[in-house]
Formats: sequence, structure tokens, C-alpha cells
Amino acid sequence: MKSFALAALLAVAAPGAASAQTKPAAASPTSLEARVGQYYTDLTQRLREIYYAPSDGRAIAFISSTTQEMGARRKALRAELAQRPASAKATNPAASPLASVATQRQAIEELNSSPAAAKFTERFGRNPALELAYKRLIEANLAELNPAPPRP
Repeated sequence: MKSFALAALLAVAAPGAASAQTKPAAASPTSLEARVGQYYTDLTQRLREIYYAPSDGRAIAFISSTTQEMGARRKALRAELAQRPASAKATNPAASPLASVATQRQAIEELNSSPAAAKFTERFGRNPALELAYKRLIEANLAELNPAPPRP
């Protein structure tokens, strides 16, 4: 009897709950800006993990995962940035999600010129596998989010 009452209560409550749900909001420029900001924050953190990795094997694993994961996020963000309406790009370039990344890119550049990064270059000078992994990371160009120009 209790299970029947519970089922009846759920059946009555379910349509109300479904109608109370709201439609997801359309992607707003602020949410794209937040995702771009989070991307650069995560990239900076990943680079820090790579430079301060306790061993070469750990650094290679960090480089591999960073290249794969951040590469996929970069591809998605670039596609989203390329799909923004031309009117949104032209009317207010300062509102572009990429307008506020200068400080984040500066943080990445500071990290790349840090003593830890200098020691890291010495480390991959001794380990060809680490050097190869680092070259793949550099070639991935993860710090660049500008959409690729359309091909003719």
C-alpha cells in the first residue's frame, strides 16, 4: 500500500516538476568570456605542474595529458569564437572574450621565464623523451585562442 501511495505521489509531482524546470539560457558573451578565462587559468596551472614535476616521467605524463585535454578545449573554444556573429565582433571589440586575456597571457609568459622553466630546459637537455614531449607541447600552441582564418 505504501509503494502505491508513493508511486501516486510521484506521478502527481512529476508533471509539476517538469513544468517548473526552465529552459537553459542561451550562451551569453559573459559565459564565453568565463570559459576563456578558465582555459587560461587551467593552462597556467598545468604549465606550473609540468615545470615543477618531481621527475622526468611525471613531467612527460603531465605534458601528454595537457596536450590532449587542453588541445581539445582549445579546439572547442576556437570553434565557438569563430561562430560568434559578425555583428557582435564589430559592434564592441572590447567586449570580446579575448579582450581580457592580456593579463592571463602575461602570467603564462612570466611562468615561462621563471627559474623553474629555465631548470626545465636543462632537464630536457638530459632526457630526449622529455625534449620530444616538450616540443609537442610547444607545437600545440595552446596559448593561442584566436580562431584560425578561413581557408580560401
